[in-house]
Amino acid sequence: MRGGARMRDMGPMLLDIIPDDTWWREPALAAPLNLSSDQFAALDRIANDQRDDIARLQRDLPIATRDVRNALDANPATASDIMAAAQRVRDIRASLFDREAQMLSAERLVLSNEQWSRLLDQLQRQRDNRDRGNDDNRGGRRGGSPRGGRGRPWGSD
Repeated sequence: MRGGARMRDMGPMLLDIIPDDTWWREPALAAPLNLSSDQFAALDRIANDQRDDIARLQRDLPIATRDVRNALDANPATASDIMAAAQRVRDIRASLFDREAQMLSAERLVLSNEQWSRLLDQLQRQRDNRDRGNDDNRGGRRGGSPRGGRGRPWGSD
């Protein structure tokens, strides 16, 4: 799932620690970690196990968000329709968050404490470069946008 690094949207609270969903394939992030072939294989398995469900939820989220807008724009609008559509958005976001948190926790368990610390250092360097306008690494997860790409379910149009 390359085609430009894309960010996992876990909302603003975890965005700072979430690397690209195939970060171990980016030399700038992976090289300092000295990952073993077993670690590469484990990280690939984790991504493959979660990828389809995460992609489905990401496809469903803009549709659910559109449904909220449609419920708000309906004439006459009803509270039950608006709330049902909003609940669907909340449920999809929660499921997406859970899936990506599972993926992150599984990735973390593959790494030693030292590797994890180095990864966080590399991610911080990328953010610092991006903040200074030196976007050499396209900055973080999926889409490279400063707030995370993938449709930014909170506050998107």
